[in-house]
Amino acid sequence: MTYCSALSLEKPGQSAKAKKLLRDLLTYAQQLAKAKAKIDYFATSLPRMLLLDDNLQRRQEAPARLGLGRKVQAKKLLAIVLRRDPSHALTSDLLDSRK
Repeated sequence: MTYCSALSLEKPGQSAKAKKLLRDLLTYAQQLAKAKAKIDYFATSLPRMLLLDDNLQRRQEAPARLGLGRKVQAKKLLAIVLRRDPSHALTSDLLDSRK
């Protein structure tokens, strides 16, 4: 949701605020990467996480990198996520949205 919020701020000329949100998202994702990812057992996506080899850190870091213009890094992370879960709609959308 933070990624979408940042994108919505780019349109009305609030790019500084959008960049800050994306930098904060990237910082948060990097902090999460240092800790072992935990599955929230009340999450609606729990069945998918249990069936597929899901990497939560990559899924959290990729949108921030993409929004900050780090397309090469973001596309590598998104490709990894998509290889592990070809039906991950948000990943497909992100890859298509910022070509």
